[in-house]
Amino acid sequence: MLSQLQPFRDTLDDIMWKAMHDRVLLYGYDTYTGRFLKWYAEYYHGITVDWLVSEDMSTGRGYDREIFRPSVLDFGYKDVRNAIVWVVQPMTDDLRERLEARGYVEGETYFDFYKAIYGDDVSSENHNDRYDAFHQRKAGKRDIQFIEWLEWKYDCNFIMPIAKDNFENVDAHGARYSISTQKEIFPMLDKCHVCLRGGDRILDFGCGKGGALLSFLDYGFDHVGGVEYETKTYEVARDNMKRLGLEDRVTLINDDARNIREQLDDYNWFYFFFPFDNVVFETVIENIKDSYLRKHRKIRLVYFTAMDYQFIEDTGVFRLTTQFTVDSRQRVVGIFESV
Repeated sequence: MLSQLQPFRDTLDDIMWKAMHDRVLLYGYDTYTGRFLKWYAEYYHGITVDWLVSEDMSTGRGYDREIFRPSVLDFGYKDVRNAIVWVVQPMTDDLRERLEARGYVEGETYFDFYKAIYGDDVSSENHNDRYDAFHQRKAGKRDIQFIEWLEWKYDCNFIMPIAKDNFENVDAHGARYSISTQKEIFPMLDKCHVCLRGGDRILDFGCGKGGALLSFLDYGFDHVGGVEYETKTYEVARDNMKRLGLEDRVTLINDDARNIREQLDDYNWFYFFFPFDNVVFETVIENIKDSYLRKHRKIRLVYFTAMDYQFIEDTGVFRLTTQFTVDSRQRVVGIFESV
């Protein structure tokens, strides 16, 4: 795990352990914060959130269960009355009064996650007009999640997407930048059923600002690499790693992915989050095949949004070993291994 994230984890863990043998009502599910904390509780502690409550019902149903209105607190259900309440949206005086009027006690039967993580600094100022598209920061309410906490703590820049139209080096084969985080990446790596060894290294094609690289380090890779064609995005990723003190564990390459050849020999895992079209992809796969022939080793390809993969199997070097879906907008993942 990344030591930089330990204070964040410690705060979440201290709250969640108090609910280990209780029912849990998560209040504020309609944001990424709600989905992240639900996942974190299940993934790290085996805690199932029993009630998902939202003040904003425009999101409709949850991925796996019903979302309830706040009025569920008034229904008199015994298990709701006795549940631990996790408030995962910024606390208001009105919400605090409603909870305490129902007998909930802060720090005992209800917990304010925003106060615990961000204190009073729950919103970021809108300075986006001062930056170009590559340096824009998220404005408004912060989310509680790994990468956004690092932005807040270390003044990094990961969250904001970058449209393809803003790229200077982009060609017809590139794609926009959007972030991948532990919530998406950890379940994928778990499906590989592999215990990482000290020599395991992973290379991310189209690494953007470096969010996935952090997730790989947090998962247990000792060293990670990233290829990014857009120079300004590469510079943001480089600055992020410096701010986090991770320069010795991260290799960043600013180049066309098709030009990466001998450097591939240093890696035995390769990650693709749909960074380019098949014109580039097929060349990259051929380069990885050549690397395997130069240096025989077990190679694994993690292909997020596995839309077309026959040409990977046609190399005669890689075979599809598992395919599954994960909780994200682009759900299909394919895992390939060298034969």
